[in-house]
Amino acid sequence: MLSLKLPLTRKSDAGPAAAPLWHPNFRNFERLPDTKVVRTTFFINAAAIALAASLSLWVGYREYHLHDINQQIDEAQAEIGRNQKQNAEAIRLSNSFAEEEKKLSEAQNFIRTPMPVTEFVLLLGQTLPKEVQIEFADMRITDPTSPQCILRGLVAGTKDQASGTASNYVDILRTAPRFAEAFDSVSLTALNTDPRTGLLNFEIILKFKKGKKS
Repeated sequence: MLSLKLPLTRKSDAGPAAAPLWHPNFRNFERLPDTKVVRTTFFINAAAIALAASLSLWVGYREYHLHDINQQIDEAQAEIGRNQKQNAEAIRLSNSFAEEEKKLSEAQNFIRTPMPVTEFVLLLGQTLPKEVQIEFADMRITDPTSPQCILRGLVAGTKDQASGTASNYVDILRTAPRFAEAFDSVSLTALNTDPRTGLLNFEIILKFKKGKKS
């Protein structure tokens, strides 16, 4: 008896290959809900809140700092105003004291003058040559730095005669006993021709001795 054995075929070879499963994906991922445990929007909102809080704190600190500065400025201005009043009063008192001190100094200098004005005028008239005319006399007795007397006038005669007369008059003022006692120096400081009269103008400065009493 013939046995006919056919080779067995594998199952995979027995039938046609199955087609792969496939279908189009029409999902819009931008519109799908966020299914993550912690959503992305949470981090965005948290960061925005933290930034806003930081800005608020910074602005608040700036406002507080500005308010503190303005308060310090107001206090400084008030202090300056009080000091200005005190300073103005101190300046007023200082000026008043300086004026009184000046008056007192002038009075003391006048008391200590080497020669009273009346005596000076009397001696000036006694020693004045007839060719000399006094037109101006300024006694600066109260000047603490340089007490002196300035004489200005005219000398008659020709230019040479007038010049000699002026020099002789200076010598008289230097050698007169009372003048020599009161004055430290007598100087002829100017001698010029007067264009109106043709006479000589002169200026004589007599400097008082300091620390001498009459």
